[in-house]
Amino acid sequence: MSANHSDRRLLIDQLAWQEAMGIDEALLDDAADDTTVTLSALAAPAGANRPATAPAVESQEQEPASRTRPSSSLPETAPAPTPAPAPVRQPAAPPPELAGIASLEELRTALEAFEGCALKHTASNMIFADGNPAARLMVIGEVPGRDEDRIGLPLVGGSGQLFDRMLASIGLSRADAYVTTLIPWRPPGNRTPTDEEMDILMPWLCRHIQLADPDRILLLGGAPAKALLGQAGGILKLRGRWHDLDAGDGVARRAMATLHPAYLLRSPAQKRLAYTDLLALAAELG
Repeated sequence: MSANHSDRRLLIDQLAWQEAMGIDEALLDDAADDTTVTLSALAAPAGANRPATAPAVESQEQEPASRTRPSSSLPETAPAPTPAPAPVRQPAAPPPELAGIASLEELRTALEAFEGCALKHTASNMIFADGNPAARLMVIGEVPGRDEDRIGLPLVGGSGQLFDRMLASIGLSRADAYVTTLIPWRPPGNRTPTDEEMDILMPWLCRHIQLADPDRILLLGGAPAKALLGQAGGILKLRGRWHDLDAGDGVARRAMATLHPAYLLRSPAQKRLAYTDLLALAAELG
C-alpha cells in the first residue's frame, strides 16, 4: 500500500468520525464549491469510476436542442430529498408560580421539591449551580453527564478541568463565574431530553437566568445555544457571535456560544476557535 493511499485512508476515516460526532459543516476563510461528495465515493479506489456530482449553481441558460449530451455508463439517480429543518424552540416565560420566587435559594428549594418531571426520579443528584451567584458572567453548559450526576455539580471531571483552564486563559476562575447546566437532571443513559421534558424545565432555567441577572452569558455547546438563542444550526455556525438573549422578562442579555470542553477533549484541534471566543468574552467583560 503506497504512502499516498495510506494518507488518503486516514483522512477519510477522520472525516467519517467527525460526521458520526455530528459535525455537519466546515467554515473556511474563502468560499468553496458546495458540491456534495459522499464518504462512500471518497472511500472508493483512486482509479474507480465515481458518480458525477451536480454543480453548486445550475446555469439558467437552456442547452440547445441540437446538442447531445455524452452518454454515461452510470444510471442517473434522483438526489435525496433535503430534510425539513427542525422547528426552532423559543424560551418560554416562567409560569406565575415561578415568577413569585424572589431569590436563587428559593429557586433551589422549589426545584428540589418539584415533582413535575420524571427525570428527577432516575437521576442520582440534582445539578443546580456552582461558582459565584454574584458574578458578572453566567455559564450554561450542556445536559448533565455521568460525572455531574454522580457529584451533583456542573462541569466536573475531565471537562471541568479543561473548563477551569479555559477560564484561567483569560484571567478568570470559577469564583468569577456562575455555572449551571441546561437542565438540572441527567436523562437516563445520557439520552437527549424529550421535547416534553424541555418544555417542563426550560421555564426553570429562564427564571434562573432572571434571578442571577448576569452581565454576560456564555453558552457551552450546541444544546443550550439552540434552546436559548432560538436559532437553528450547528455549534460551529452559532459560536463566536454575540446575541441578545431574552429569558422571558423582556431584558436583552448579551450571550455568546462556544465549544463545550467535552467536545474539545475529543477534538483538540478546535481549541483555537474556543480561545478566540474566550478572548472576545474577556474584551466584553473588560
